[in-house]
Amino acid sequence: MSRQGLLASGERISVLLGLALTMLMAVPGYYIVRDNERLVLICGGAAALVVVSAILWQRASNSVRADVLRSLKRLLLWLAAGITATALWHLLTGQEQFWYQWLPRAMVLGLLLHVVYGWWRPAR
Repeated sequence: MSRQGLLASGERISVLLGLALTMLMAVPGYYIVRDNERLVLICGGAAALVVVSAILWQRASNSVRADVLRSLKRLLLWLAAGITATALWHLLTGQEQFWYQWLPRAMVLGLLLHVVYGWWRPAR
């Protein structure tokens, strides 16, 4: 495999960071119910994703770094859309849950929307 194949695109780095952020949104729920094993696993997994993202960022060219910043802005918009859609869903269906129960699901929805948008978007 050539070195070019090992370098990450801006979309990949943003998806890794989005996955780490999504995992961290589950931490309050596990902290509240005192599930220490899952809490440690989630924090370790999120830390590993951040380290891999930092390594890929360090190896990336300037054009890829600019693409990462654009992708991260897009990720934040999709995460906000996921939170909004999930909050509206809970309001319309009348399901009462605490914020720490539906926030991880909302973040997963936003991350999935970001990935699907990046997948279906025409390549440059």
